[in-house]
This record gives sequence, structure tokens and C-alpha cells, in this order.
Amino acid sequence: MQQAAVLKKATVPVVIEDRRNGNRVRTVYRLARVQAEGAEGLARIRNLSDDGMKIDLGLEVALNQRIRVWLSDTISVDGQVVWTSDNECGLKFPESVDSVGLLRNTAEQIRAGEARAPRIGTDLRAVVSSQQGIRPARVHDVSQRGMKLIHDGSFTPGLPVKVTLESGMERRGVVRWVEDQFAGLLLTETFSVEELKTINVR
Repeated sequence: MQQAAVLKKATVPVVIEDRRNGNRVRTVYRLARVQAEGAEGLARIRNLSDDGMKIDLGLEVALNQRIRVWLSDTISVDGQVVWTSDNECGLKFPESVDSVGLLRNTAEQIRAGEARAPRIGTDLRAVVSSQQGIRPARVHDVSQRGMKLIHDGSFTPGLPVKVTLESGMERRGVVRWVEDQFAGLLLTETFSVEELKTINVR
């Protein structure tokens, strides 16, 4: 979403420390955006160390595949898949990172109100129903609580709408902002993490 006001602030992640083979592993319960060969989805970071991380995701990944995990809009890490089990996988970083610094920087962004909820870049066809009638639109950028639409210019702030994606999934929301052909929606019916793990994307 282009407007931070559309989304609730992210919460500061819970961190629990453990030690394995001399490497400090931090259990981190937070959402992140994952990119894997042109696909995007949400993932839960389960733990993080200087050498890698364990994540729970809905995208299909393969051994040795390289993927990028975005902890915020400006902070990301690249990793190589070294194991998979159901919806979980382990990533190894090409070089050691400062995991304490990563968590500190993202926490500071959250406290400063600079971090937005993870959102997925999409280009999905949709139909929008409102008191103005039924109109086609395209959905760009989706989070659990919001989405950005490209529309015909008829939407106005405060307009209640129902968005039906081409998959048949429906969500209700309210137009919060309009800028030319773009509109930002605050969803009154939110997406679950599981739904956004597999919403696939561009």
C-alpha cells in the first residue's frame, strides 16, 4: 500500500534466545514477505541466527533455491534453501549477518512508525461492487488489512466496497484514499496469513 494510514502498525517481534553449536539462535515470531523466482507470499520467521533462518511459508521452494526474505520495506536477507519439511524450510545465508542488528533495526522502524505490515505485490483482476454499481479493477499490493486498486477514477474516500478476486475470494472494505486511478482500501474482512501465503501474485 502507498499510504501507511491504511495499515495498522506492525508489532515488535517476540525474541527468545537459544544456543546451538555455539551459534546463538533467536526464536522470532513475526511475519515477513518472501520472494522466490518471481513469486511472492507471506512467511512466518520461526528462528534467526547469524548464519540462517527457519521460516514457515506457503510458496513452493526447492533445495538449493535462493530466496529473499524482507523483514521490512528496506531490510532484507538472501538465503539458500538447505532443507524443507512440509511448509517449513531452512535457509543458509551466503555470508554471516548481524542478526542482532537486523532485529534491532526492524524494531526501531516499528517503534518509529516507519514499518508497514508486510504486503505482496500483485496484479490481479477483480470486480468491485459498491453503491456506484459493479466495476472492473486490478489489485496491486495486498496485506492482511488492506489493498491498493487501480480503478476507473470513480471511487471516493469513505466508499464501502466489496472486492471479488478472479479466484472467487471476496473481501469487504472501505476506500481510505484516492490518488488519480489508484485507491487504497482498509479491509473490514481481513486476510489470514494462510490465504496470503498462496495468493500468488504477478
